[in-house]
Amino acid sequence: MASAARASTALRLVGETEVEAEQLHRVPRTEFGGGGPRSVVLAKTMASTVRPFISLWARVPLLPWPYFLVDYVGLALRPVAGTTYEPMDLPHCKAEVLRTPSVEDRVIVYLHGGAFVVGGRFLHRQLMSRIAEQTRASVIAVDYRQLPAHPVSDSVADALDAYRYVLDSGVPASQVVVMGDSAGGYLTYQLALAAQEAGLPMPAGLVAMSPLIDFDGEIKVAAGSAATCAIFPRNCFEGLSQVVRRASRRAGEPDALPDAPSRAALRGLPPSLIQASTAEMVYPDAEAMTAALLAAGAEVELQVWDHQVHVFQAAASLLPEAVQALDEIAAFVDQVVPDTLWSYAGA
Repeated sequence: MASAARASTALRLVGETEVEAEQLHRVPRTEFGGGGPRSVVLAKTMASTVRPFISLWARVPLLPWPYFLVDYVGLALRPVAGTTYEPMDLPHCKAEVLRTPSVEDRVIVYLHGGAFVVGGRFLHRQLMSRIAEQTRASVIAVDYRQLPAHPVSDSVADALDAYRYVLDSGVPASQVVVMGDSAGGYLTYQLALAAQEAGLPMPAGLVAMSPLIDFDGEIKVAAGSAATCAIFPRNCFEGLSQVVRRASRRAGEPDALPDAPSRAALRGLPPSLIQASTAEMVYPDAEAMTAALLAAGAEVELQVWDHQVHVFQAAASLLPEAVQALDEIAAFVDQVVPDTLWSYAGA
């Protein structure tokens, strides 16, 4: 009798997942195609190097992995010529201001990806410098606290501190865009929600590249994009969940996965641009966040490319699709932050 009940429950859950996935596929989107020879080579390279390593990590995620070493890979990536870096201190973490010779009157609070365990000062510098150049913005790169030493709630708090710092520096919220990739996409929306709850003015816009929105991997693992993802294996969310829950317990927080912003009250959020690849594990999250924003009456555009790796925008020196995506981001920033006589002189 008990076995029959479990079987019935399992069938019901599978049915609900399939229905929800079908609903997500009807979310409006702008399609750009993609999947040229360079994209194929990059995907195969990632699938044969990064993906097996993440699969191994997911089997034993609680070992003392040297996560900090991954950040130094970024030292091999060249930023835009003339990029400058100015360190700044936030209440609980470091940050730095990136500027290129094209800087004008916009500020971007940038929240890097890395599954809340890797990334920081160096790994995303090339991508951020390209964004700074094309948007003519000062980019505040937040080196937020991460797993496994800190819970995700600390990452959100640091993101909010960065936004508050920019506003307290005299920057009008209408000149600020919050932007992030992967885990930084999660933080982008949680920052906006936290700012709203704190009574702070909303930024001019939000940009999320390949956002991780929901820590529950059920729908993502069941989706067709899981089979084509060149970076994340199907067991990655099992490993991440273990690390997240342990960090929460150690911080005295509930033993549960963090809330998904797609399930929050999103009314009043500013315009959003979400970019994703149809061939990456987190593609259903991009669809879910878009659907939730539309349901809340928020302005949002989902842009999708085919056969691209996770956060393919970081490969703009190699992929024409990445260049196109960054052009779209720059156009979005131009739209939500018109040129003014105001400028951001420094932290």
